[in-house]
Amino acid sequence: MAPAARDHVGIRHRTPPPHLYFVVSAVFHYLGPSFAVLLFARVPVLGVAWLRIVSAAIVFAAWRRPWGALREPLVIGWGVTLAAMNCCFYEAIHRLPLGTVAAIEFLPVIALAALGARSARNALALILAVGGVALLSDVQLSGQPLGFAFALANAGLFALYIVLAHRASRRRDMSGLTGLGAAMLIASVVVTPIGGWDVLRVAGDAVALLAGVGVGISSSVIPYV
Repeated sequence: MAPAARDHVGIRHRTPPPHLYFVVSAVFHYLGPSFAVLLFARVPVLGVAWLRIVSAAIVFAAWRRPWGALREPLVIGWGVTLAAMNCCFYEAIHRLPLGTVAAIEFLPVIALAALGARSARNALALILAVGGVALLSDVQLSGQPLGFAFALANAGLFALYIVLAHRASRRRDMSGLTGLGAAMLIASVVVTPIGGWDVLRVAGDAVALLAGVGVGISSSVIPYV
């Protein structure tokens, strides 16, 4: 075999397995919120939500250029849901432990997975997943009632987000990250009158702004790449 062919084969065999992408996505999905909690000391809660959404929207706009999908009613609903979900999520983790909010957020995922279970193997995997979340999240039922209200609202919006994302993924004009990029742009418009003013209050804090961009990339870009 020629050296070039051997090199090509070697590169192909070194391709990371699919489950590694899942692990990296899961780690960054909650690494971003962990940073966000620390950032609350310098940026108001809804300002952090604005930084997360807008920074991710800018990345997707430059990368995917999803302009054609912006007028789709499905994408508009998806974007509005995305904006409301992130605002509720950050309001919840501002008042409750992140593990508790994450566990509550997982409830609609469990319900949707249970509805889609088709075999004993699927059911066993679901039971193991629920047990794993219970062990890792350290759920605490004490805390601010408003925090639980935001957490439950976030969970409901997350369920709607999953349904809308699934429908968008089945359309050819929104395949890959195109639909998500368009929804993120819609979300950035929706969240601006909600959290944009809070960012203006810290406009001179370059470290805080850069940290907010890092939260957006960690939470809303890397997990989907």
